[in-house]
Amino acid sequence: MQSYLMVTAAVLLLAVDFSLQKLYQKRMGTAFTTGLVFNVLIGLFTAVIFFFINGCRLHFSLFSVLMAAAMSSLCILYSLIGFRILKTGNMAYYTLALMSGGMTIPYVYGLLFLHEDFSVLRLVGLILILVAVVSSNMAEGKIDGKLILYCAAVFILNGFVSVVSKLHQIDLVHSPVSANEFVIYTGIMKVILSGLTFLLFRAFNKENEDKKPSSASKTVLLITIASAFVSGLSYMLQLLGASRLPASVLYPFITGGSIVLSTIAGMLFFKEKVSKKLIFSVILCFIGTCLFL
Repeated sequence: MQSYLMVTAAVLLLAVDFSLQKLYQKRMGTAFTTGLVFNVLIGLFTAVIFFFINGCRLHFSLFSVLMAAAMSSLCILYSLIGFRILKTGNMAYYTLALMSGGMTIPYVYGLLFLHEDFSVLRLVGLILILVAVVSSNMAEGKIDGKLILYCAAVFILNGFVSVVSKLHQIDLVHSPVSANEFVIYTGIMKVILSGLTFLLFRAFNKENEDKKPSSASKTVLLITIASAFVSGLSYMLQLLGASRLPASVLYPFITGGSIVLSTIAGMLFFKEKVSKKLIFSVILCFIGTCLFL
């Protein structure tokens, strides 16, 4: 019961974080450097906040550092692409692709490499989720090729984020650090990787993309601090859940809940218009998720 309560809290926090990301995107735009700055700030605040939460302690593990680097790289990529989705589509599009990928790929990985149990119902659920993702991109009666490409990218990237997360938590050989400390390392790696990419990009490019004013207002800083705390806490709870629940239960639970709650948040806080077909896709995905439990 305690494990399920932790994962439920993680789902609620995810919906809040998606709303904060949407708010940041609306205020700051979708330029490549804007996305990199967001990841630098998120990484910095995450590392600092959770360093204090962890009692100002941080143990070293080369394995954990490398896993954090791999995970942060994937997160940065889907974050940059996600800003584009949030600009052209509703939060439902982003969360459908992101979270369903974060469940589908680790589920298949668990079957193939972790010897987790196969279930016909879960196979049906997987098919329903994939159908929901495809149909969501046809919600307006036409296929948006660019949106499909973006959604496919975040689907795959977040899927492998979940695989890396699971592998780190179940490893018993390389002395991985605790869940709190792994959150700190992912934050540090986000700062390093996003910061270096930002400096290299600015050194070789004169960016002329659509921009909002670059000055960091107090509101934007508060948004990033809140997002860092919320996403870090959600991720920590997911890591704890990953160590106690099988991947075939954990990720479907997170997926279905976050998709439904994020869609509702988009409608309530950003007045997003959700078509009947998109609602059908969300419901279909939720039903498919429930078949995993």
